[in-house]
Amino acid sequence: MKLNEAIKRFDLLYPNAMELPEKIALVSRLEGRINGEVLSLYGLADDTFTGYSAEDYPTTQLKAPFPFDDLYVKFLCAENDLVCGDSVRYANSARVFNDSYADFAAYMNRTYRVVCGARATTEDLG
Repeated sequence: MKLNEAIKRFDLLYPNAMELPEKIALVSRLEGRINGEVLSLYGLADDTFTGYSAEDYPTTQLKAPFPFDDLYVKFLCAENDLVCGDSVRYANSARVFNDSYADFAAYMNRTYRVVCGARATTEDLG
């Protein structure tokens, strides 16, 4: 899924007042987490990743593959619920996101071998 597809899908499924730059920043934060916590274990991390900008919006391919790419939409939903102060919805949407994230991490663990000496550090988790 591309960055613009994830954001458009979020907007379609979950009407919100969040501005595009904030959505891009949130997806960037999730990508950084995926990069540091998951991809780094398998030697697949992009060491130069610093986040996305508006210029990246139309063309950037996100790191989680299908069918795990819906975790971006779920993350945006959870973050929107948090910002809106809806603690009940946030608890539910955060649980749905965390389940999707765990499924993605488990898929990576089944599919790739851990690179000897690779591990996520506190700095990677930012």
